[in-house]
Amino acid sequence: MMRRRTSPGLAGAARLGRAGGRRGLLALVLALALSGGGAAARAARGPAAPPAPVRAVSAWHAASKADKKGGKTAKAGSDPFLLPADYRNPDGSFNQEAILARQKTRLDAINAKLGTKLRMSETPHYLLFSDADAPVTAQFTQWSEALYASLCDQFGIGAKERIWDGKCLLLIFRSRPKFVEFAKVFDENNAADAGAFFAWEHYAAGMPECVHISIPLDERDPPVRARTGRRLQELFAHEGSHAFIQLFHKPVELPLWLHEGLAEYMTVVNDPALRPLKTAPAVAAARAGASLDRLLAAVTGDDLKIQEYSIAFTLVDYLQQAGKPKFRQFVLLLKEGKDQPTALKTAYGFDAGGLAKRWRAFLLAESGPKQR
Repeated sequence: MMRRRTSPGLAGAARLGRAGGRRGLLALVLALALSGGGAAARAARGPAAPPAPVRAVSAWHAASKADKKGGKTAKAGSDPFLLPADYRNPDGSFNQEAILARQKTRLDAINAKLGTKLRMSETPHYLLFSDADAPVTAQFTQWSEALYASLCDQFGIGAKERIWDGKCLLLIFRSRPKFVEFAKVFDENNAADAGAFFAWEHYAAGMPECVHISIPLDERDPPVRARTGRRLQELFAHEGSHAFIQLFHKPVELPLWLHEGLAEYMTVVNDPALRPLKTAPAVAAARAGASLDRLLAAVTGDDLKIQEYSIAFTLVDYLQQAGKPKFRQFVLLLKEGKDQPTALKTAYGFDAGGLAKRWRAFLLAESGPKQR
């Protein structure tokens, strides 16, 4: 029996799988991809494409069904995509070593199913499955920890604070067809139009929260070609930021503009040379007196325009420059369930109208004659 539940604005993206099997528990996924886009879009935005959302589903981790009486796992087994039977320590905390050990067993299962030769490598916070050449894989190991450290700095997170359980699984595919096949087989996701994606592995409230990211090394649009190292780093910074933000403090979805804006912001922190390209469309919008109403009301699954991604980035850029402690407080208030107007007013002292006015002044001042 197939049961479904849909998250607001994300049609078909949150699913319940076959009762009693591997896909038997709710797998709520927020998967957003940096998509290649069509020829017209590429011409409009230049060589480095801003992100586009992809509706994606993940059901591979739909693990143990909770016992109605005691809340314990009714089935844990040895399936690599289920939680291990000993995922809890005697004191009730999560057994991170056991969760990680189970994550590592996914490698053989994926290789056997896809006919790939993914190899495993590991960093303090990431588990990499990659069939890329060793130098490319080594780049990702460096990028991953650098991004994690930068995100921790942005949010004032201590070294011992955990974001996800186990480790973030990063899958790197040399072949785009294998990337698409992985998404279809293990995530029940059509990733044909995705540049990359991340998936939040959610079992149930009070259970481990895991995440994985999948990235192909070649472009989506013909002529198919290998991505540059800079482009791959941008893709990873964007998707890696989404994964981090989703689970930071509480696994609660943030407003779409904030999720996308912060992911784009981190690509610029990673590579400051991207700033002019990612700022220009927003400057044009500010000069034209564009309204922010649609963007601020957008929810997961809504299609944002290229210019709206730029606006989202510059909104986050302004809020960060207005004070990192305020920005952290704003995000934490949202994570605690406060609505946007309340969170903005509490953290910054102004509402959405005040934000729009300050954002416009901020951009017009930065793009004045002195930088022309």
